[in-house]
Amino acid sequence: MFYLIHRIIIGMSFRKIVFLLLIFSFFACNKEKKNFTVSGELNGEEGTMVYLKDSTYTDDSGNFTLSGFTDMVRFYNLYASEDDFIVLLIHPGDEIMITGDASNLYNTYDVQGSDDSKMIHDLSVELNNTLQKIQHLNKIFNDNLQNPDFSKVKTDLDKAYEEIVNTHREYTFGFIRRNINSPASLMALYQQIGPHHYVLDPVEDFIYYRMVDSSLNILYPESEAVRELHRQVVEIGERKRAEEITLHRLSKGSPAPEILLPGPYGDTISLSSLRGKYVLLDFWASWCIPCREESPNLVKNYKKYHPMGFEIYQVSIDRKRDAWLKAIRDDNLNWIHVSDLKMWNSVVVPVYHIQGIPMNFLLDPEGKIIDQNVRGERLGKVLQEIFKE
Repeated sequence: MFYLIHRIIIGMSFRKIVFLLLIFSFFACNKEKKNFTVSGELNGEEGTMVYLKDSTYTDDSGNFTLSGFTDMVRFYNLYASEDDFIVLLIHPGDEIMITGDASNLYNTYDVQGSDDSKMIHDLSVELNNTLQKIQHLNKIFNDNLQNPDFSKVKTDLDKAYEEIVNTHREYTFGFIRRNINSPASLMALYQQIGPHHYVLDPVEDFIYYRMVDSSLNILYPESEAVRELHRQVVEIGERKRAEEITLHRLSKGSPAPEILLPGPYGDTISLSSLRGKYVLLDFWASWCIPCREESPNLVKNYKKYHPMGFEIYQVSIDRKRDAWLKAIRDDNLNWIHVSDLKMWNSVVVPVYHIQGIPMNFLLDPEGKIIDQNVRGERLGKVLQEIFKE
C-alpha cells in the first residue's frame, strides 16, 4: 500500500536508495599492473577528488584519469564524494570516459567506452524517474493529511503507486531479457525503491533470477556476484520444489497428514481418531482477528451438523496457554482443540505449509482432503451438500 511505502521513503535521499542497489563492490586495483582506465571531464570546482580505491583530483579543466587492474569483470563505485557515486562494470582492457557535474555526479553523468556501464546508467535513470514519481505521490499524501476526503485521496494514491511500480517492473523485465548476457542484469534484479523493498521478488519473479543465473553462471563463473546469485537461485529452487511436493501432498483426494498434539488438559488427541466423520481441520490462534471473526460461523455450523457426523479439529498457533483457553471459552468453541503452543515453530506449520491463518481443510470420513479454506457462507453450503440437508 502507498501508505507503507510513504513511511519507508520519507527522509531517504534517492542517492542512498541507489546505493542499496549495489550487490558487491570490488576495489581490487593493483598499483603494479594496470589494464583499465577510467578518465573523464567533470564540470565544477577545481580539485574535486574522484576515486575508485586510489584517489586522484580533477585538474583546472575538470579532467581526471584513474587506472587499475582487474582479472575479470567487476563492479566498481566511482566516487565524487562520499554520498555521490556511480556504478561502473569494468572489464580488463576497458577505457571508460565519464562526463558530468562534479557536484551532482549521479544525476548528471554520461558514460562511454563500456556497454555494460552504459546499461547500468540507463537502468539508474529509469529507477530515478520512478523514484521521483513516488516522491511526487508522497508530497500529495502529506499535503492532504487534513483533507476531509483523505480516504479517497489515499485510495487514488495507492492505485497510482501500484501503476508506477508495475510500469517499472515491466521495464525491468524487458531490461533483463535484452541484456541477459550482461552482469548489468544483476543490478536489475536487486533494485530497491526503499529499504528492503525490492522491485522484484526472488520467489514471485523467480523465472528472471533463474534466467540471469543460467546465463551469467556460464559466462562469468568466477565472479563473486554471480556465484552469490547462483547460491540464492539454488536455495530458492530447492525450497520451491519442497513446497510443490508439500502442496501436492495436500491436494484434493490426498490423505491429510497425521497430527498428534495435546489438548487443553494435556490429553493427546490424534486427527486420525476422527475417522468415520467429516472433519474441518482448522488452524487458528487467539490473537488472529480474522480467525475470531469466523468463530460465530463455525459455532453455527457445528451446532447444525455435528449431530449428523460433522466434527471440528482445531489446531491453535498460539504461544500462551491462558490466551488460548480464554479464546475457546469466550467464543464458545465446544469441539476438539489441540496445540503444542509453539506458535510458528509448531510441528504442523511445515507439514501443512501454513503461511497464514485462518486456514482449514475439510476431510471426508476416510481422512482425505475434499476442500480447502472453506469459510463464511461457503462452509454452510458445502456442508449442506454433504449432508443433503
